[in-house]
Amino acid sequence: MVRFDISDLRIFVNVVQAGSIALGAERSHRAAASISARIKEMEIEMGTPLLTRARTGVVPTEAGRKLLEHGFRLLNEVQRMNDDLAEYGNRAKSFIKLYCNTVSLYEFLHKPISTYLRRNPSTTLTIEELVNHQIPQAVVDGSADIGVVAEPVDTKGLETIPFALDRYVVISSTDVAPLVGRRFVDFLGFEFVGPGRGSWMHTMLQQHAADEGKPLRYSVQLRSFSMTCELVADGVGIGIVPASAAERMQKRVPLRVTELEDSWAKLPLKLCVRSRDELSRQSRALLDFLANQEHQERPKLRSA
Repeated sequence: MVRFDISDLRIFVNVVQAGSIALGAERSHRAAASISARIKEMEIEMGTPLLTRARTGVVPTEAGRKLLEHGFRLLNEVQRMNDDLAEYGNRAKSFIKLYCNTVSLYEFLHKPISTYLRRNPSTTLTIEELVNHQIPQAVVDGSADIGVVAEPVDTKGLETIPFALDRYVVISSTDVAPLVGRRFVDFLGFEFVGPGRGSWMHTMLQQHAADEGKPLRYSVQLRSFSMTCELVADGVGIGIVPASAAERMQKRVPLRVTELEDSWAKLPLKLCVRSRDELSRQSRALLDFLANQEHQERPKLRSA
């Protein structure tokens, strides 16, 4: 019979999440040699490799992925137990992991999160920005308690709750002539500022440009919506950003905004969890708090 304790599972999860023995050891506050030795002992007990080791790091084998799945579930159960019992002590502290995409992180989460944490000082919240399509899998695996994703995305059968509604707009400098057109294809002759290579938004725009049979040309690529707006206002090129970012930045720099009429330009955001009933009491409280935020569709922006 295979016998692993909670510390073994936590070590293994840390190593897989970090992608290497050395970084997993840092997360576990242990020496890399002892971590490596313990995982080898676990593999001997299992009778099969748990990790594929390479110069670039480690990835779980099929058996390792199954152990990872159970590890996340058991560690979450331990956390739920601690959360439930903590209310009987004097040092209650809850830990919640939230994964989100760029739009939700910078445009919609900061105010409700700050409000929630002020009201719940015993909560420790870890927020990680992740590529949109990777978030549902992180929730499925248990590395995230709550995810915030933008449609369209495969939510892998997770429970979802509407969170906010944004839309993509084209921004340009007020020092140049107004842009003509309302569809993405109308702007493909211009050079764009952003988004950053490898981001979900970059992949999406590249695909829509390919569907139109035209290249997407860049003057500069970066992930920051704020800097995108500032560079566009200075005349570097045009950009596509969420309306929420354009609305915020119009208070700082002069921007002309054109709303896109393409069907994909609508940007609904959703909360996702494996199961609300599986969440700890504190995670459920945060989920319900975020779900009850009244994020309305952004009003029409100033065109100049």
